[in-house]
Amino acid sequence: MKKAIYGAFLLGSSLLLSACSSGPSEDDVKTLLEAQMNQMSGMLGEIGGENMSSMLKVDIHAVTIHSCEEQRTNVYLCDVDVDATTPITGRSVQRSEVLMAKSKDGWVPAQ
Repeated sequence: MKKAIYGAFLLGSSLLLSACSSGPSEDDVKTLLEAQMNQMSGMLGEIGGENMSSMLKVDIHAVTIHSCEEQRTNVYLCDVDVDATTPITGRSVQRSEVLMAKSKDGWVPAQ
C-alpha cells in the first residue's frame, strides 16, 4: 500500500512540475518553424513565381528539444534537432538554436 501511495505521489508531483513549465513545447517550436518556412516560401513565390516557391519547400517532420533556457521574461533560447526534408539535401536532422518569445497570440520569433 505504501508503494502505491508513494507512486501516486511521484506521478502527481511530476505532473505538477511539468504543468508549471512555461517554455515552448516541441509542437510550439515546430509550428513556429513551419510558419517561418511558409513565409519564406511566399516571399520566394512573389519573386520567382509559384514554381520557385514549390521547388524550395521545406517539410518539417519533427522537432526534438534538448534544452530551453529563459533568456529574459517570456523569451526562450531552445537547442533543438529539426528533422526536415529539403529539395536540395533531402531528409536530414539538423541541430539548431531557436529564440522565441511568448506573446498573447502564441509563440513568435524573438531577437
